[in-house]
Amino acid sequence: MKTIKRILIATDFSEGSNEAFDEGVRLARQLEATVLLAHVVEPIGGLVDFSHIEPLGYWELKLGQALDRMAHPAREGGLLVETHLLKGDPAVEIIKASEDLRCDLIVMGTHGRTGVPRLLMGSVTERVLRASPVPIVAVRQRPAAEKEKTFAKEETEAA
Repeated sequence: MKTIKRILIATDFSEGSNEAFDEGVRLARQLEATVLLAHVVEPIGGLVDFSHIEPLGYWELKLGQALDRMAHPAREGGLLVETHLLKGDPAVEIIKASEDLRCDLIVMGTHGRTGVPRLLMGSVTERVLRASPVPIVAVRQRPAAEKEKTFAKEETEAA
């Protein structure tokens, strides 16, 4: 089995991505691996020209700062965390980044949608799972009720 030394964690800054980030960081600590935290900016396709609304590069700067804020606690905990802001189709760019950055593992969140919502929304994670040459850990977002139980249990144990 190949040694895992570089873990790509893809984020869209959603709750599910945050859970995947936490799981990826936990794995990185156990394996003494480097974390490669990435976000993909999807092009709007000419529908809106943001250059008239915000200065050129404004959103890239803000998203880069958001990646750095997300990475900060893991860095403070001693992990090596690189951040990467990518542009294009999320599934394609995640797969390309995993190859370009020589990743050994990809960690991504999934919303766990089924039926019509999945058909309408598509699934970046599913597309990456189908096409990636790199192993993937898909972290399913926990339902709100389950999170509340965990939070209540942690509060009780802390008291």
